[in-house]
Formats: sequence, structure tokens, C-alpha cells
Amino acid sequence: MDISPLAVGSGRLIIGAMLLYLFHRCATDSSARIASRDLWLSAIGVVLYQITFFSAVKSTGVAIGTVTALGSAPALTGVVAYLINREKPTKRWFFATVVTSVGIILLSTSKGLTDFNIRGFLLAIGAGASYSIFAVASKRALSDGVSITDAMFRIFALGAIISTPLLFVGNIHWLITPKGLLMIFWLGLIPTAVAYIAYAYGLAKVRASTASTLILAEPATATLLAAIVLGEAINARGWSGIVVVIIGLIYLSLG
Repeated sequence: MDISPLAVGSGRLIIGAMLLYLFHRCATDSSARIASRDLWLSAIGVVLYQITFFSAVKSTGVAIGTVTALGSAPALTGVVAYLINREKPTKRWFFATVVTSVGIILLSTSKGLTDFNIRGFLLAIGAGASYSIFAVASKRALSDGVSITDAMFRIFALGAIISTPLLFVGNIHWLITPKGLLMIFWLGLIPTAVAYIAYAYGLAKVRASTASTLILAEPATATLLAAIVLGEAINARGWSGIVVVIIGLIYLSLG
């Protein structure tokens, strides 16, 4: 059955928002309210991430899509932070950006230029940029005193509303099957509600660029699972690209 990546992303946001509401109700709220600008920027970043990331993974595979998307996020976060908050990038950031870019190019062309999936590559870069918008805008909201659960609930609730039409893109009959319901619930609970609450707690303590670097754990884990569980073939050039990305991100995190 052909499942639309757009519908998967929308379903993930809807379930995630519902679960984040429950977390929010159980938590102590702050007096500060998230600013409209930060709320909309964060929500748009979240929605665009769902659209581009799941589409990239469908086009390129889990390993290449995830490493390219989140491997590009630290560099793109530096650009977004400058555009939104006027934070000037450091020399370390520039060097790390060059290194990670080389790694991403190696990984994306690991099967040769003739098999280079330009559409999937651009979608993955778009996912990295979307994630960066969310990271920078939500970091500013948390710095202004907005509670973590309140910020995440409102951001994902608005994102869910915006993305609802995407739920009906393509064949949606998979959604009412036991496997479909279980998959969406899992995506909404673990990699959305639980993961983003944990991420926000970390984001409140460090710079947005540092948080984007530490998220390296996700593509590294996804790559291993893609190779072991899904049987995705990664050749020597691909692994070398992954290693170069990791080296660049570790270098950036030490600054």
C-alpha cells in the first residue's frame, strides 16, 4: 500500500499535539505566553519539517535522508540564528560547516552521480532548514520564560492545525488499519511528544546551534538501524561521508 509521507507527517503532528496537551495539563504552567512571532515561526518550521523529511526519506532511504537533514541542521541553524536573532556565526562554525558539507556530499553521491537523487537531497536540506527555524524560534520563546510544556504544546497544536489538510493526501485507508494506527500513535508519542519535551529541556539550557549539533545522535542511530533492521546498503563512500559529518559536528560542539 502506497502511504503518503505528507499524511504520515500530518498524523504524527496531530497525535503528538494531543499527547503534548496531556503533558501540559500535568505540568506547572508559567505566567509567560509564547509570542505570536515565535509561535508561528516554530509551527511553520515543524510543519515544513514533516513535509520535507518524510518525503526525503521516501526518496533517498532512512540513512541518507536522516544524515543529510540533521547533519545540515547545525550549519543552517547558524544562518537562521543570524537572520532571526542577528547572532554572528563563529569561525569554528564556518569550519564545521565546510567539513559537514563535504561529508553530506560524499554520502549523497555514495552510489555515484548517475544515481544521485537531487530531489531527495534538496528535500533533506529543506528539512534541515525547517528544523533550524523551529530550533531558533522555540529557543527564543524558552529564553523569554515560556514553560517548556506550554511552548511545545502550542507549537505542535498550531502545526497540527496547519497540516491537517495533508492528512487526506493520497490513500488514507492505511490510517484506520491496526498497523496504521499503531504506527501513527508511536510516531506521535515517542519521536514527537516525549522526544521534543526532552529536547526542549536541553534547548532551554544551551544555544540553539549547540542543541542542533547534539541532535547528531538521531542520524547516527537512524543510520545503524537502517543498515541493521531495514537492510539498507551503505558502501564505503557512504560510511566515510557519515564519519566526516560526525567529525564536523563533534568539532562544532567542542566550541
